[in-house]
Amino acid sequence: MMKKMSRAAVGILILMAAGHAPAQHSPPPLTAAPAALPAALPAALPAALPAAEVQTSAPVTAPASASALAAAALANDMVDNFRRNILLHETHAVGPARRRTAAGRYLFYQNRLMAAQLTGLLAADPAACAAILAQMNHVGEWRDIDRLALGGMLTELTLQLPADAPCAAPARSAREGLQQIRTRYNAEVTAALGGPVRRAGAGTGGGGAGTGSGNGNVNDSSNASATNTGNARAAWQRYLAFLHARFAGQVLVPELNHAVTAPLSASAAPLAQRGERDEWTDGGLPPRTVLLTFDDGPHPLYTPLILDILARYRIKAVFFQVGQNIGTLDAGGATLRLPQISARILAEGHVVANHTHTHPLLPRLDELQLTAEIDRTEALLRAATSGHIGTPGTPATNGTSVTNGSNGTSGSNATGTSSSASSANSPASRPAHAGRAALFRPPYGARNDLVLAEVTARGLRSVLWNIDSRDWADPLSRSVAHRVIAETVREGRGIILFHDVHLRAVEALPAVIEDLQQRGFRFARFADGKLVVDD
Repeated sequence: MMKKMSRAAVGILILMAAGHAPAQHSPPPLTAAPAALPAALPAALPAALPAAEVQTSAPVTAPASASALAAAALANDMVDNFRRNILLHETHAVGPARRRTAAGRYLFYQNRLMAAQLTGLLAADPAACAAILAQMNHVGEWRDIDRLALGGMLTELTLQLPADAPCAAPARSAREGLQQIRTRYNAEVTAALGGPVRRAGAGTGGGGAGTGSGNGNVNDSSNASATNTGNARAAWQRYLAFLHARFAGQVLVPELNHAVTAPLSASAAPLAQRGERDEWTDGGLPPRTVLLTFDDGPHPLYTPLILDILARYRIKAVFFQVGQNIGTLDAGGATLRLPQISARILAEGHVVANHTHTHPLLPRLDELQLTAEIDRTEALLRAATSGHIGTPGTPATNGTSVTNGSNGTSGSNATGTSSSASSANSPASRPAHAGRAALFRPPYGARNDLVLAEVTARGLRSVLWNIDSRDWADPLSRSVAHRVIAETVREGRGIILFHDVHLRAVEALPAVIEDLQQRGFRFARFADGKLVVDD
């Protein structure tokens, strides 16, 4: 039986039938998907929305060109994924948190792929660009916050278009309109929570300041954040009511139902044992100490902005980069997209590390595919940083080593103080190989024994996280900041996950840093094969 095609797929077929090939600006599609979700959310009556929250219902002429049809299909699919991700992020009624999180990350990355495709179409066709901007302004079924689903695409478009291109000025205007929407909804967060995070009761879960269920699993971090604040956030609650009604009786992620996801390990025990030896979750850091990490870059706009913030506060971080964002490989060698950014990361004392080449779900790959994902990115990282990856520019002096090479939780004693020095054979204690990143992060946090074995064989250490910003699901920077602060307070220490590919991480980061510093937290860095906290 033929499977139902998405609107975007139908649009691309229309485009190809008309004799046009979609622009090759996008990375290859994901090679796998997380496990399918349980059935849908309960129904909720849609609330009447103020005019500011519903786009004008002025009639829009149907786009005539094949490019415009394909672009409209992509835009509608991106909004649909954006909505489903928010529901997965907000609700407690859709099944296990682990599956909600896996599905949400899948939707986030799918939207990034579609954004790249849409950007290519609009940059090549001014008429299609005009049609999409009109759709953003006038389609009544879209709520105002839905347009944030296209924010990343608009950023990429304005970076690509010449200043005098027909669509350049309207695209910049649309971006300004999105900023007004973010400001309005962020103001609700501030009014509801009274500052970066509530001092009293932060990190207590139950719909408080961003902590959620707190089940302790690194991949099951809290789903409901500062977003669940009762009636204090009226516009947000009305939007959620609309979404509950919109998706009532539907499976939220239908395309995952037919995906076959390999188990993380044939046996749970071998993975747990290997994880204790070859993997970090909280890094074994001492109390009130965190490590900042950023995934999926480099990005031409947001990565430099994050570097500016880190420089301002004199904090080091780890950047887990996707190979296809770094550049391409062929028989002639590497062609780099943004060599200056990777070089700057290293020069300023940060670490550039491996996040695979195409961001696949690694447990579904065979050994040849898996090694290609790791090794292609290693080669690109080596080319991008002139063979010195893993050795930050800041020397590891006047600092205290805090890691012992084991899983952070089991690697520290009951009081939370640092353990003894690492063994000579553990990846954490070995100096970074010239031209190799010392760290590796599996996409979605998904790995099995084969993945860990291949990572370890290359002298790399697998690094997960225990504090998830969920900036991949939450469209509002104030809410992201509240969540990170509250989860950090609850966890007491650990590795924080951000993504340096969108604006909300940039906007949330200063508030997170300042609030944690005021609470007495310190920021670790990676140097000479270990985590170090400066005295």
